[in-house]
Amino acid sequence: MKSQIIITATLLLSLLFFKGCKSETSPADLQEEVKVLKEIEKRSENIDSKNDAFNVLRDLNQTIKDIRDKILRMEVRYREVSENEKIQMEKKFEQANREIDRSLRIISENTEPYKDNEEVSKMLDKLNEILISK
Repeated sequence: MKSQIIITATLLLSLLFFKGCKSETSPADLQEEVKVLKEIEKRSENIDSKNDAFNVLRDLNQTIKDIRDKILRMEVRYREVSENEKIQMEKKFEQANREIDRSLRIISENTEPYKDNEEVSKMLDKLNEILISK
């Protein structure tokens, strides 16, 4: 289940990136969300209960929604900038995308022991819906 989430997240971010290459990409905005994601990743290293896993995944869901929304807003800006700025934006986005993928992989591994819990499973399903929805 968690590997599906990682794969889905990677595909979503890749699709948004390619879509974003024709539109806005504001790396500064995305960098802030990457920092939040890294904080969630650090919290996931200390999961001791199903409640901790649930809270980490709940926060992850919100952060993924925020990332998705910012990527969509970045598309608009991308269309308006020069070619040099587009290249810089693409490089920064690719870097952020790699960091996001890495963090998602670690969070997935850290929450794996709790995936059979009903609440955690529901949160994973919600995350999957978010990742697939756009």
